[in-house]
Amino acid sequence: MGCKVYGYVLMDNHYHIIVQTLEKKLQEIMHQINNKYSKYFNGKYKRVGHVYQGRYKAVMVQDERYMLKLLRYIHQNPVRAGLCNLVEDYKWSSDIYYRKNIRSFVNTRVIYEMLDKHTVSAMQKYKEYMDEPEDGNYSRVNAIGEEAYQVMCLSRKEENQRKRLDEILIETGVSTEDYRLIKAGSRKRKLTGYKIQFIQAAIKERYTYSEIGKSIGMTDSGVQHILDRWGSETITG
Repeated sequence: MGCKVYGYVLMDNHYHIIVQTLEKKLQEIMHQINNKYSKYFNGKYKRVGHVYQGRYKAVMVQDERYMLKLLRYIHQNPVRAGLCNLVEDYKWSSDIYYRKNIRSFVNTRVIYEMLDKHTVSAMQKYKEYMDEPEDGNYSRVNAIGEEAYQVMCLSRKEENQRKRLDEILIETGVSTEDYRLIKAGSRKRKLTGYKIQFIQAAIKERYTYSEIGKSIGMTDSGVQHILDRWGSETITG
């Protein structure tokens, strides 16, 4: 589906997945995952209706060091929830692919290389790292590092909550570099289309012009101006 998967955990009523977007936009990938799984789940248990309610939450991580911590965070989810005593005891996560070096749709190479250049040593270090206590909530991290990875931790959130502004910007399909430029307040014309999509989506989430502008280095009047000038036009780079 035009992405790389680095880890996942399937819980009772939600899931977390770490993906790197490549060819497709995040919303297209998530639509396919949720649609295919819902059809499978409803078919297997002879039920109808929605399997997932509300929107997913997307968090951008642009530092590979945080991806390792993020993987530990999601693999330890079942332990924190009291579903098992050890990470390795839970069958419905990507832990086994790392623990036994199983080739699959889960891309283990990046994590292994962070730990050790030799696979056997990396596997042992992975096991030790998974047993270490967690020191933060990495589903909420929004870290910026030198080496950019557009990695998402995805899970459901309640329907009555607004999407985070950074999440809305990510869902425009913006690249990592353009995301940084927009957040820094760049006025490059090639960014205008993404800004318009972002502003319009943020307004639907009931954000004010002031809140929107502050998120991307603009004034509230600047947000109004960009909508008045470009909002109804198609922008090309």
